[in-house]
Amino acid sequence: MMRHFFCFLAAVGSFVSLSFSQSIELEPITVKKSFDESLFQTTDYFSKYEIAQAPFNSLEEIVDYCSSINLKSRAPFGVQQDISLRGSTFEDNFVSLAGIDISDPQSGHFSLEIPLTSADLEEIEVFKDAQKLNFVPKKPKDKGVLLRSSFGQHALWEKLLSFNFPLKDVNNRISVEHKVSSGGRQDTDFDIYNFSCHSLLEDEFKELEFLFGATKRDFGADAFYVTSRPHEQEHITQRFFSLRSALLQENSKLDNTIYFRRHSDKYILDRHNKPLYTNYHTTYVYGSQTSFDFYDDLYLSFNIEREKVTSTNIDTHYRLRKGVAAGIKERRINDFIFDAGAGVDYYERWQYLEKAHLKAGYFLKDDLKLKFCFNRFWRPPSFTELYYNDGYSIGNDGLSVQKTNSFEWGLDYLTQDDLNLGGTLFLKDQHGTIDWCKNSSSAAYRARNVGNLKAYGVDLYAEKKFDAGYLRKLRVDYTYLDLAKDNPYNISKYVFDYSSHKAVSMAGLDFGGISLNLISNFLRPIERKEYVTFDMKLEKKISDFVLSLEGTNIFNNDYWEMKDIEGVGRWYKISVGYVF
Repeated sequence: MMRHFFCFLAAVGSFVSLSFSQSIELEPITVKKSFDESLFQTTDYFSKYEIAQAPFNSLEEIVDYCSSINLKSRAPFGVQQDISLRGSTFEDNFVSLAGIDISDPQSGHFSLEIPLTSADLEEIEVFKDAQKLNFVPKKPKDKGVLLRSSFGQHALWEKLLSFNFPLKDVNNRISVEHKVSSGGRQDTDFDIYNFSCHSLLEDEFKELEFLFGATKRDFGADAFYVTSRPHEQEHITQRFFSLRSALLQENSKLDNTIYFRRHSDKYILDRHNKPLYTNYHTTYVYGSQTSFDFYDDLYLSFNIEREKVTSTNIDTHYRLRKGVAAGIKERRINDFIFDAGAGVDYYERWQYLEKAHLKAGYFLKDDLKLKFCFNRFWRPPSFTELYYNDGYSIGNDGLSVQKTNSFEWGLDYLTQDDLNLGGTLFLKDQHGTIDWCKNSSSAAYRARNVGNLKAYGVDLYAEKKFDAGYLRKLRVDYTYLDLAKDNPYNISKYVFDYSSHKAVSMAGLDFGGISLNLISNFLRPIERKEYVTFDMKLEKKISDFVLSLEGTNIFNNDYWEMKDIEGVGRWYKISVGYVF
């Protein structure tokens, strides 16, 4: 049914000779700090305006323009990518959609698969001190239709339809998206469908919100997991439902959300010899979370969640998590500002696990601020780390929880006009670090708690705006990172595959209504040669139509994303669009 719909959409596009896309005349892309929303929290925001100006092929790839994040893509266009935030592994991070954790309990490889289309995203929040990303969907409106089509290298064809409409007092949006390509190299072809349905009823005293998102990704997985197998293939489907209700009073708010996530993965070791080895995984996560806000100062929250996995390799397993948290929201007293919170979660296997945060800032001047952040958080082992066994990798059902204490000290200089500067020193003290290790190249990798790990470094940023001329904005972000640990094993699969230096530079230009955004990404991995890639987006609005040209790695530089994964080469695409 969905395929027939897209065939119809393509026929309509051919008839009118133009496909369509949304565009807004905006400032060049920036990654802005959350100084207005939170006066000391080290959070990066990608707003909807900045997202619209960024050259990207999937929602997940946008976060790679943050210097604290190293996005390790096995293939482009959101096929699959691992995220490393200040030296974390892909299992260590928390990924949320509309504030609901969608991190995959079976494997962190699947956490960054956002079930939205490119028309649905309002902003991305990067909480670096807590190793958390939150993807915030746009609110549906009472009207507005977006059509877009893109064509590019490697037989790329993208199609998008998104429309808003009212049903009495409820605003709604339905979006569908399709991406297909032969891939940048052999056995990296992909066929991706994204779908979302979002409804919202809100007034002065109540809110009722429903969100459904789905993604289906079929792709060639050349050496994604086993380097000696270049013909791997994978089929992934994810469905996400949430229903939120809120009651609002003058001095309080009661918010309750129930949610369900289903993720299925069919893995084929050799697409040309499917009987050789095929593995099926399905995870189910469902739960509820409730929060009470009092006088916009205090909060109390409860949550309960059930996780289940069924698999041909790791069998069937369940676990239950319950939690409670309380705290003080951000308060300012003269030149001092702070917030604090603490909570405890109960996991059936690991029992009581505590968490806490404290954040404080002091304004030396109106535009000069000192800040300090502390965060204590933990993560349980994934089902793969506990139970997986294929001969190459062997899980360990005796693993304990990994716990982290995160510290930050920083200084920000914030002017109201054209210059922002700042820097942060950070330290992560991690206990019970989980990694896949071995002592000889011929042995299998085994999941283990390998001991304590310290990650420390610095984040720096500088931004300058210009009121006249072609150049409108310049920005540079830089992160230095070092990991210190006495490793008892000779070979580590994930923990020590990190970049010690990353710099992201951005330039926004305007040539009489033609916008050009240029972005460079420089990385120096510990175990591979350093490299730099350059991305660009050129855009021109003509009435309600928009023409754009986007390119990633435009100079086709060679590099390696991971030890055994070759980087993505040059990729251009042209988009034409219309919004009404």
